[in-house]
Amino acid sequence: MTAPRGSAHAPRKPTSREVVLRLVSHHGSVTRAQLMDLSGLPRTTVYDAVAALVDTGAITTAPVAGDGRGRGRPVERLSLNPGRAQFLGIEFTRRATRVALANDACQLMGVRGAEEPSTAGWQDRVRTAHRLARVLAGGSLGPGSVKGVGVGIGGPGSVRSVAAGGPGAARPGPEVEVAHLVRERFAAPVRVERGYRLAALGEATWGAAAGEPDLLSVSLSREVGGGLIQAGALHRGPYATAGELGHVNVERENGRPCHCGGRGCLETVASSQAVLDRYHACGGLASDIADLAVAARNAEEAACRVLAETGRAVGGVLAALANTFAPAVIVIGGALTRTGTALMDPLKRELHELLVPTVRPHLSLRAATLGTTATACGAVALVAGAPVANPA
Repeated sequence: MTAPRGSAHAPRKPTSREVVLRLVSHHGSVTRAQLMDLSGLPRTTVYDAVAALVDTGAITTAPVAGDGRGRGRPVERLSLNPGRAQFLGIEFTRRATRVALANDACQLMGVRGAEEPSTAGWQDRVRTAHRLARVLAGGSLGPGSVKGVGVGIGGPGSVRSVAAGGPGAARPGPEVEVAHLVRERFAAPVRVERGYRLAALGEATWGAAAGEPDLLSVSLSREVGGGLIQAGALHRGPYATAGELGHVNVERENGRPCHCGGRGCLETVASSQAVLDRYHACGGLASDIADLAVAARNAEEAACRVLAETGRAVGGVLAALANTFAPAVIVIGGALTRTGTALMDPLKRELHELLVPTVRPHLSLRAATLGTTATACGAVALVAGAPVANPA
């Protein structure tokens, strides 16, 4: 295994066009001078990026009323083109809604999020998503401007990808209701997918593994999940259960019950709550993962022991999957990774020891870089057709 590049691997630097697009999206209407101040880019770079985006129709220009300049180029305000086709990615979590926007050139234009009460219904959440999308689009979404919407939802169990009018449309479950509500609100085709799979696609498109056609992604948070990208395509499997890393068995004897109905699943060992429960059983006093990370940095015995056990369990599962699918990159993220070396060092050692020799020198372990935006970014990549193996 090549030296893990969790902190050393730098995410792909956005192009000048992407920087300009995101700033225009965020601020709604700006001048070239304001773009230079906001971006720190040289004047020539900003002007060239604006010219290219105007040529492709991504942004429009309008003269500033009452400019008063008697000579020289008149001041213009730049805005997103409301008539330009756009793609949306939405993530619905227990307590938040996030939306990503990309244009039809597969350029990511921005991500916005809002907190939601855990009791909010799907209709309320879809309304929130529409509001966030309008903000990203510069204040309006013109008729026909949305070409497709990808949606990521979490929760236990599998999610069958649902396309408007597709064969899965009659299947009962939250994904069908979500697809219907989103399609009705945005008047566009909709695809609903498991959030962790979309997070892998996001990291493969704009994150830690941008441009890598073969990767495995894992998230260690409230749930344990993952995604597999092979030959640039999201792998789902015939039953739409690919990526359920949390339900790989790691404790065959005396395993804890899992919400999936099994016992001893990885999620019963490596989810945030499972780790805290084991830590408290050892007499630890930290109340959450942030406090547990502090305890680990202070070399508290209970914290270090529980995190080491967790790291070894995760490393063993990742090694088995890497030996089977031979990804070039493993991307690891989630709240539990904030505990740092107490978790990651045992994980890396177990992974290294269990990898077969032919896989070991080619595999790179990297820290996720998109954070909480990964699923929304992956959702927009799903419908925009963003190239995984050849990032813009």
